[in-house]
Amino acid sequence: MALPASAAGFGDTTVTLELTGATLDISVPTGPVSLGVKAVTDSSASGPLGLVTVTDNRSADPAAWAASVSATPFQSGAHVLSASYDTGVVTSTGIPISQWTINTPVTLTPNPQQIVTLNPTWPGGGNNSAAWNPTITVAIPPNAIAGTYSSVVTHSVI
Repeated sequence: MALPASAAGFGDTTVTLELTGATLDISVPTGPVSLGVKAVTDSSASGPLGLVTVTDNRSADPAAWAASVSATPFQSGAHVLSASYDTGVVTSTGIPISQWTINTPVTLTPNPQQIVTLNPTWPGGGNNSAAWNPTITVAIPPNAIAGTYSSVVTHSVI
């Protein structure tokens, strides 16, 4: 049915929808973790820290984030040992592994160091996750002093 020629009015209505994402989280082993008992004549002690998982439910585009690790010195009284951190194999969901940068092993220091980074140019957005089971290795120098050495390892994600 055709409208009469005098019906020339119209109106526009803008319709919006806001979609909110959830959170960017990191889960880490609660510990304590033991690297066992070693002799001062050994050259190192190492072992798995336990599963570390980053979950990104922000549905952001781009979906970039970076996980970092830091640690207090491995210390027994005034004596300090150096340690390193290696992510090992990183598995991911939601984004191809080719879009990740893995920067390990790193020497553990009190200053955070990026270890797993999602490429900031990844255009996909959406939810994603990455997981790894890092190995901590503590160097035992020839002049090491017997004692119980401990450290606090801190993970963060931004």
